[in-house]
Amino acid sequence: MESYYTLIASLPPLPRDFDDGPIPITAATLWHRLSMLGQRDREIIQQVSDFFRWDRQPRDRSDAEIRDTHRRLVSEIRHPLVARLVNHRIEMRTVVAALRCQRDGLPQPEFPELPLSVWIRRHWDEPCFRLNHRFDWLSRFCQALDDDQPKRAQWHLFTELWNLWCRLDDHYNFTFESVVLYLARWEILHRWASQDEQRGRQRFNDLVEDILQTSR
Repeated sequence: MESYYTLIASLPPLPRDFDDGPIPITAATLWHRLSMLGQRDREIIQQVSDFFRWDRQPRDRSDAEIRDTHRRLVSEIRHPLVARLVNHRIEMRTVVAALRCQRDGLPQPEFPELPLSVWIRRHWDEPCFRLNHRFDWLSRFCQALDDDQPKRAQWHLFTELWNLWCRLDDHYNFTFESVVLYLARWEILHRWASQDEQRGRQRFNDLVEDILQTSR
């Protein structure tokens, strides 16, 4: 597909903020529109979708299954932008898992093989692992945990993802990368909209448990 103009023009604008208003397009309609892509592009979009599905793994999945799925996705991804999205999410999950263990007095988890993991091990006994300079969302996230506001903590995670995807999208204009970033932001909209105040604490606890399992 040489031009992505028709597809992108058919997609309704996303809200300015992920917590601002309803989702403008249903999952069924979005996937129907994505079927306009060529075969290779659809395969890459499927990789993105597979990663998002893995990112929401329920707690009853085994550590081995999650680890194997993670390795498979990483080994299969070749598109530079998709690899960047995945790497950013894995780093974020690693930091959150480490924070949970540190705050609860637990042993260090089994980290993924990342330079970030080496840094965290080296600075395990220091506040926020001396990563505030690298992750500007980290201090706000920790404050929300200190205030016993798990949904607010999750809001900070989603805000970081949303803002990064929006900044990246500014560099593309009617390209395949625009489609990938639309899907990435839609996924955040979908996940946030599925929350409510009553389920906020449980959803966050599930998220942290998923992170801990992934990091083992």
